[in-house]
This record gives sequence, structure tokens and C-alpha cells, in this order.
Amino acid sequence: MFVDINLLPKKEPKNVVFLLSTVIVTAMAAIAAAVFYVLIDRAETQIDSLEKELKQTQALQAIEQQKLADMQSVKEIEELDKTVQWAKDYPLKMVPLLRNMTALLPERGFIMNFSYAEDGTVTVSVQFDTSEQAAYYLKRLSDAKFIADVQLKSLSAVNANEESDEQRTTEERVVPRYLAQYEMHVDKQALEEKEKQP
Repeated sequence: MFVDINLLPKKEPKNVVFLLSTVIVTAMAAIAAAVFYVLIDRAETQIDSLEKELKQTQALQAIEQQKLADMQSVKEIEELDKTVQWAKDYPLKMVPLLRNMTALLPERGFIMNFSYAEDGTVTVSVQFDTSEQAAYYLKRLSDAKFIADVQLKSLSAVNANEESDEQRTTEERVVPRYLAQYEMHVDKQALEEKEKQP
């Protein structure tokens, strides 16, 4: 018979539960780390994608804003061109016109009222000493090259003094003045050519 004597201390049995729980916790930690890594990777991919979209949107917005600015500048240029063209076509230089009209007046003729309409019609009221001077001025205007056409619209006698004729004696009677109203159209090109002549 064989007697087995073991003097070594007995090994305690390994705790399988501890080992198993350690393996499970480690596996779960690895799975959690893998899931966390995948989620972070997806989030970073999404962020990169959104940043690219944002850059593209900003680039498109900048292009559209540039187009809009170009359209506005083109529109402003067109409006400016229209204004310049209007300035060339519309206005009549009044100083040369008045200078030439007053040169045609008789010695005792005075321009009392002057108006210019958009359609190019000039209306002028002139005071004369006699009705013959009004007719003479009409003839001179119609002969002038810078006047396209002229009409005498009205001719009326007005007293310069406010007192009535009955209150004045025969020595104090004042000769009435004549107020003529003319309507004319100016030939702008002929007026400009006349101004260029010395």
C-alpha cells in the first residue's frame, strides 16, 4: 500500500466566478469601447459632411449675393444711363433762350412771366406800350430760327395805376400797357447752334 503524503499546503481551488466575471467585464468594456468608437467615428463623419455642406452653401450664397450685387449694379448703371439720356434730351437751357428772346424785344418790352412745360411748350407774358409792339414781337419770334412755332394767345390792355379812369382828370390819364401772352415751341438744336456762333 501506498501512502501519499503531501506536505505542501493545499491549493485553494481557483475561483471560477471571479475569473468569469473579469472576462465578462473586460468583454463588456471592449464592446462598449468599440460601440463608443463607432459612434464617435459616425459623429465625426457626420460633422465633416455637415461642414462640407455648410461650405458649399456658403459658397452658393456668396455666388448668389455676387449675382444680386451685379444685377443691382447693372440696374443702377441702366438707371444712370436713362437719367443721362434724359438730361441730354429733356432740359432746355433757359439762359440762352431768354437771352435770345429778350434780344428780339422792342425797347419798351418787358417779360413779365415765363414758364416751360415738359412737352417743350414755352409760355411767356410780355408787357408792351402799344399793341403794334406786340404784333412786331410776334413777327420777330416767328422769323427766329430757334423758335419752331409761335402763337399769340391773348392780348389785353392793363392800367398801370390802380385808380379808376373816372377818378382821374383828363391831364392825369395814363396810357394803358398791353400784356401779350405767347405760346411757342423751341427748336433746341437751332438754339444750341445759335449759341455756338460768335
